[in-house]
Amino acid sequence: MSAEAILEVAGLHACYGTSHVLHGVDLAVARGEVVSLMGRNGMGKTTTLRTIFGLLRPRAGTVRIHGREATGAPPHKVSRDGLAMVPEGRGIFPNLTVRENLVMAARPGRDGGTAWTLDRVLALFPRLAERQRNMGCQLSGGEQQMLAIGRALMTNPDLLILDEATEGLAPLIRREIWEILVRLKAAGVAALIVDKDISALAAVADRCVVLAKGCVVYAGTPAALAADREVMLRHLGV
Repeated sequence: MSAEAILEVAGLHACYGTSHVLHGVDLAVARGEVVSLMGRNGMGKTTTLRTIFGLLRPRAGTVRIHGREATGAPPHKVSRDGLAMVPEGRGIFPNLTVRENLVMAARPGRDGGTAWTLDRVLALFPRLAERQRNMGCQLSGGEQQMLAIGRALMTNPDLLILDEATEGLAPLIRREIWEILVRLKAAGVAALIVDKDISALAAVADRCVVLAKGCVVYAGTPAALAADREVMLRHLGV
């Protein structure tokens, strides 16, 4: 076990009723590292994230956060331990203002690092700064995704988890979100990212994990993945 690891997942199995979805998933994310979780639809990516975050109890396997046992821990404890989720569908509060959505999630930074404050988040997302008094339901899809990321950052997480980071967004907004994720990486934010944009994931990720039918079929660098034509064609359709 690496002392630098924020998240370590080993032998993770998970089910929905009698449907066995995850079959021994292994992955890890180190401090300051960006890992992409890739695969076709229905291969277990979202289930992996839900199981890590305590939204689905695993059938077997372990989840460790900073080396401490967190298998099956409830979401509020996983959050306190330093993980923050940007869920598919964003999950913002439509009847709160942009500012209220951000402030309600605020939590002090840890370990003496540079904290994500309201001012810092608004500086990262100028669109949100312009719309602080707008209700969540008045934002575009791209602005809602920015708000969901900003709200997660306000918890000052050690690891940011994004499920379908740019799904359903216009190309210009997708590009803007990826640019922001690159800036977050440069600021030292560790992330585990699910998205369908293979080239954008490869550009930001340090390592890639590919799932097929709930099993890890590739784990390595983006460059090595791009060179593995069998995995690219069979499991990613590229």
